[in-house]
Amino acid sequence: MNSVEREIEAYVKIEREEKARFDRESYLWTAEDRIEWQETQLGNAERLRELLKEHSDLQSGFEGKSA
Repeated sequence: MNSVEREIEAYVKIEREEKARFDRESYLWTAEDRIEWQETQLGNAERLRELLKEHSDLQSGFEGKSA
């Protein structure tokens, strides 16, 4: 479970940094750069959703064992 939590934290940090980079630099990007950035963000968001579900499932498993 700790590795899942660390990975979630890493993705959240990356998301914050990428949004800040977008705000700073996107006006310099080509349309192709923006599309690539958006595709990367979509992939990261999907992975984060998977990790959050995995974390929730792990917590549910632990709660069920302690009951």
